[in-house]
Amino acid sequence: MEQIYKTYLNIIKNICTDSNDPVSVTLEQLPALANLAQEHCTVPFVLPYLRTDSIYSIMKQQVKNMMLNYYQIEHFTRITVSLLRENNIDCYLLKGLSLADCYPVPEFRKLGDLDLYLSDPGTLSEAQSLLESNGYILQDELSDHHVTYYYTFPKTGRRFILELHYRVVGQYQYSRTNEIVDLVYSPTQLKKSSQMIHGYSYTVLPPTEYVFYMIHHMLKHYLYSGFGIRLLCDFTFYLKRHESEIDFDQIHTWCRESRISHLYEIILESCRIYLGLPDSTDPQTHYDTSDCQDFITQILKDGDMGTDVSQTLVGSSSYQKVNLFTYFREGHVQMKVRFPKASHFPILWPVLWVITFVCFIRNTYKVRNTTFLQTLRNFKKSNQKTKLVKIFENSDS
Repeated sequence: MEQIYKTYLNIIKNICTDSNDPVSVTLEQLPALANLAQEHCTVPFVLPYLRTDSIYSIMKQQVKNMMLNYYQIEHFTRITVSLLRENNIDCYLLKGLSLADCYPVPEFRKLGDLDLYLSDPGTLSEAQSLLESNGYILQDELSDHHVTYYYTFPKTGRRFILELHYRVVGQYQYSRTNEIVDLVYSPTQLKKSSQMIHGYSYTVLPPTEYVFYMIHHMLKHYLYSGFGIRLLCDFTFYLKRHESEIDFDQIHTWCRESRISHLYEIILESCRIYLGLPDSTDPQTHYDTSDCQDFITQILKDGDMGTDVSQTLVGSSSYQKVNLFTYFREGHVQMKVRFPKASHFPILWPVLWVITFVCFIRNTYKVRNTTFLQTLRNFKKSNQKTKLVKIFENSDS
């Protein structure tokens, strides 16, 4: 691992552990350190080390803007949730203020859009009508788990984004994972928990379900865009606050059945090694330390991404080598996903392959806004990520 990464991680670890352990930063490291802080939206944590650098005043202003944005998002969150609640539409607050509240200084956690989850899909149309009648503007966005709205405050002209979820995360190629997610977060299974933030009580996911959601949220970002160190900080702070309330055996069961146990294990162990998560947290779960180093290095290289909209094609498994047969195999898997009933009849496969390929080409240019060759290159690159954490193919399954 590069020395600048080690230095940066030591600074972040101090924040996560509320420690004052000295971190040595050379003058030569300052530009790269500032760049990492900006890429990973952690400027407030690194700012004290940049006092002697010319960029200090600029980054100090960025911190002030982050803090202002925090309170603007807090106001937007409260009025949106209140509007829905006053009309008997309950929703779960995901991420955002809820996770920021776990930080030593909540205002230092970067906030982007507002994510709300409707566990009962039957309330979606009612919620949409209510929002649209109150100035929320629906955006034309392709998503399989949320609808997006813009809201502009008349007095300031400041615009905010609301993602109204009818599923907590998007669909996966592996159908069993989709089944488990749908069951865990269904209105009949999901219990309500509450969280008081600045004197207002929000409905949030219970701790065990919240952790499982965070794992899936990281998985989507890891596969499609990279998620940066910020989500690992979220995970660390949340587990430290709610450890006694989390049913880790249930987490193991859900992850094992979803075939994402390796992802959970590498996240947990990486948070222990690099962010100071206590060893007492799920103490029986461990992962290879060299793989954790590769994992954290990949995260630092990826940077922080603000969206999980797919710009690449992610496989249903991982492969030792990616070749022509690999692409055909993945095409066959996608054919079965697209035609779950018709694919049971092999005689129809040639026709279904052609239709699947045509849809793939259309989505490549219309949805991913890229080219056929670039999509294949991205697929090969993403395979290295799934190979590292063995997503959807646990060795014991």
